[in-house]
Amino acid sequence: TPCVFPMIPMTVSFFLKDKKSKRRAILNGLFFGISIIGIYVIIGTLTAFAFGADAGNFISTHWLPNILFFAIFLIFAFSFFGAFEIVLPSSLTNKVDRQADKGGLYGVFFMALTLAIVSFSCTGPILGTLLVGTATEGAWPLTAGLAGFGVALGLPFALFALFPQWLNSLPKSGSWLNTVKVVLGFIELALALKFLSNADLVAHWSIIKREIFFGIWIIIFLGLFLYLMGWIRFPHDSKGEKIGLPRKIFAFAVLIFTLYITPGVTNTKQ
Repeated sequence: TPCVFPMIPMTVSFFLKDKKSKRRAILNGLFFGISIIGIYVIIGTLTAFAFGADAGNFISTHWLPNILFFAIFLIFAFSFFGAFEIVLPSSLTNKVDRQADKGGLYGVFFMALTLAIVSFSCTGPILGTLLVGTATEGAWPLTAGLAGFGVALGLPFALFALFPQWLNSLPKSGSWLNTVKVVLGFIELALALKFLSNADLVAHWSIIKREIFFGIWIIIFLGLFLYLMGWIRFPHDSKGEKIGLPRKIFAFAVLIFTLYITPGVTNTKQ
């Protein structure tokens, strides 16, 4: 995402500037990546305890949390579309950043914590999606899910610290990063409808029927296809952006999926 990708070469290059000891520079980079993983494992464990053992059953069988998650996912989607940014308080960032200035492994850990906080505007919706999705499964899947999120976020920093020559092969930051965010926004919309449908099912409202559910999904993914083809644009998209072949291939893959689910609106078995 636009918040994380540019930080990889900047952070790794910062560690590699330690010309006194190449070994220490590599160890600091590795510890930075491991610290990110550890931070999210801690978050996952604490969240699992906070939810409690019966949280998964409550979420699955009550309409209220599903409506809440529907609203949250809508907020996440509009955040990815560029309507606004979800950020943590700047005072928290400043406090953590001051600890990072103390140096040593202690400072490296707080650098990792600063990254987690600063990148929250991009990672927050993904993290929230993961929390909601795994909370229904219980404490262990929730902890494991957050650990996986930490590995996905921290692993690039650790690998590029070990193999800094790989930095030369990284693609340049550009408009494609915003495209990633917008695509995630459409996915968030689809997931939001899933929770609204769950609420409708457990409350027996009979509003989001099968054909309506598929009809809305078709509209969402058709919108994603139109966006990938460049026929729909969002606030942070670059004007006059050329649509490359990989994006067109992905667009037609989305179109094929949209056509695949189209029979769902007829309420017949496929």
